[in-house]
Amino acid sequence: MCGARVLLTMSLLVVTLEFLSVSPVESCPPSEWAALMSFKAALNEPYFGIFHSWRGTNCCYNWYGISCDPTTRRVAEITLNGLTVGDNHRHYRRTKTVESGYMTGHISPSICNLTQLSSITISEWKGISGNIPECITTLSFLQIIDLSGNYISGKIPYEIGRLTQLTMLNLAENHISGKIPNTLINLFNLMQLDLRNNALEGPIPGNIGKLKKLNRALLSHNRINGRIPRSFSNIYGLADLDLSLNRLSGPIPFSLGQMSVLDSLNLKYNNLTGRIPKTLLASRLSHLDLSRNALRGPIPDVFSETSYFINLDLSFNHLNGLIPKSMALALYIGHADFSHNHLFGRIPAVPSFSHLQQTSFEHNQRLCGKLLKPCTDDLIHIHE
Repeated sequence: MCGARVLLTMSLLVVTLEFLSVSPVESCPPSEWAALMSFKAALNEPYFGIFHSWRGTNCCYNWYGISCDPTTRRVAEITLNGLTVGDNHRHYRRTKTVESGYMTGHISPSICNLTQLSSITISEWKGISGNIPECITTLSFLQIIDLSGNYISGKIPYEIGRLTQLTMLNLAENHISGKIPNTLINLFNLMQLDLRNNALEGPIPGNIGKLKKLNRALLSHNRINGRIPRSFSNIYGLADLDLSLNRLSGPIPFSLGQMSVLDSLNLKYNNLTGRIPKTLLASRLSHLDLSRNALRGPIPDVFSETSYFINLDLSFNHLNGLIPKSMALALYIGHADFSHNHLFGRIPAVPSFSHLQQTSFEHNQRLCGKLLKPCTDDLIHIHE
């Protein structure tokens, strides 16, 4: 929360700066300078003195990790990506580099007065802790929020949907809990949503399909439950959907297989039931992982000359029936895993299986053929 004392302090700083002889063309606005000073005061980075470059009143010039829009002179980005000690070969966004470092401290509520900030990127320092202040949602010019790879806890601010200019929201690899706010669907410019590796719970907003510009939705390794919203299929440009390692239940919406751009779908380690939609295996997906669920029924026999799977993992389910003979028509199948099911009959002798190992078929008691036990006449007659 933004306390009255913080607001009063910031106001005094802004008023003081307005009397300084700094050209508005060459300097960021006084309100942004003051907010950055509060931001600096709230953080602790004792190893390399990165904040020592934050001197003077022009935060657009030579302030490490700060980028400004060249036209408006508004602060456009804060990039303070950290590195593991000893790794001096990785590069930062905007080609900025640093040898190594860690940041500790917390995000101060005074950051909430940075009303023209259009990008906050503070990732991989492995040391920032505290909660995301609710008043971050007043920064109406924000385009990027990247707080990934830290120890941030608490909830996603409920009014996050006010940031309608946001194109990226990356809160991955933190300790954020609570539900995904329903207001998230108001971020109509959002292109990348990354909430992986947190402790989020509750359902995915049912009308998430309103995020028409979304191309990546990564929500894996949380405690999200409920059903997969069918509205995902309303997002035409969605190419990567990862809902793995959650507690999702119910059937897989068949409409996911009708998405013309979707290339990767990862639903492993959930509690999904029902049958595999035919549309998924007849789609343009190249990465499909449905492993470790409770899916039943046969594998749809819908493969064709356009089927191109770099990875197809159907293992650890309750699938039965034959391995589809139409897989012989597939243009390419890289890795495939049918293990730990109830499949039976002969493994098809198709070129796309020639490189697969025994582990791709094992633990199907009545499956036979190459790599497994020989097929007997009785077994073939019963199942084929």
